[in-house]
Amino acid sequence: MQTEQNDRLLEQGENMKDNGSKPNGSYADTPDIATVNVPPDPLSDVVSPVHSGSVLEMQTGLFNLARNRALQSGTVEARPEDIEALTDHARAMARQTYRDKYDPSKNIHDEMHEAEYRRDCARRTEAEHAEGHAAANLRDAEMKLAATPKAGPTPHVHPLLTAAFIVAITLTVAPTLHDNFFLSMGDDLLAWFAAALSSAFVGAMLTLAILSGRRTKCTWVGVAAGVILGVGLGAVRLSSANGAAEGTFAVGLTIVEIAAVLLLEWLASGLRTRDGEWLQRQAAETVAAAERDAAHADLTRWQVRVKDLNESIAAKIDLVENRFNRNIQLPELEAVAIKAMMDGYNAGITENIGRIRGVRYATRRTM
Repeated sequence: MQTEQNDRLLEQGENMKDNGSKPNGSYADTPDIATVNVPPDPLSDVVSPVHSGSVLEMQTGLFNLARNRALQSGTVEARPEDIEALTDHARAMARQTYRDKYDPSKNIHDEMHEAEYRRDCARRTEAEHAEGHAAANLRDAEMKLAATPKAGPTPHVHPLLTAAFIVAITLTVAPTLHDNFFLSMGDDLLAWFAAALSSAFVGAMLTLAILSGRRTKCTWVGVAAGVILGVGLGAVRLSSANGAAEGTFAVGLTIVEIAAVLLLEWLASGLRTRDGEWLQRQAAETVAAAERDAAHADLTRWQVRVKDLNESIAAKIDLVENRFNRNIQLPELEAVAIKAMMDGYNAGITENIGRIRGVRYATRRTM
């Protein structure tokens, strides 16, 4: 009776292909010939992308394998040769899935696995203690760094103050250079320009030399050079002075130059004191920051070690759990495998029948 019904279904399907009609209204979708001529992969969807245990993966794989076989053959009834081949395959998969019970006392490999597991557990305990100590050291280092006075930026003279000293020295030196060196140029404006430019170079040299040399041991060299320069310029002025008024003016400019140099040295001495304090604070801050970085690196190293040991222990636990789940009596495991295979095979046959009847869902599943 079942065979006659299947034959009628097949004949109905052939008639629909010949007449180009679609049963059950216009929603039935007949697959294109080019699509049908391309056979799907028989192992499509056999391997489960989600790892949910070896037994469940075996069941899923056998179900999909049997279903694909039924769909690709197009059969609408169970074929003995397919069932025999799939049953042999299911028994083989069951034997491959079966594992002996985990027992370190009887299996040398399980004993080695147990030893590795206990060693990793002991190492993890030590690593966790070391991680706790490293975290405490990092906390202490961070507190020490927070309590350390910050060095801040390097002490320096305000640029406007430096420019003021350069201008002051320029104003005292320019008349001397104009009267004794550039007066013969003929053009008075050009002579004053050359004198002012030369005086600016002298003032910048003297100011920057004293301020930049404040960190050297021979701090008196800049002051001595400035005083000698002032005395020398004073002698030049006196040599060309005519009368007491010009002589007094020459002495006054010399005193102003020496006073500017001494004031500049007083400013540099204050910077030297601030430099010494800044260097001490910077050294303390650098040491505290280095200790903090070393403690952080040590903590990171122990955290990575604990993570690796946790992953190793988890993998060993998964192996034991997998062995436990796969330790099923072989006849029972074969029965489970054959049942999953038959369910998949019957599902494929059902979809074939539905495709012949024009069921939309079944038709699209096979395209």
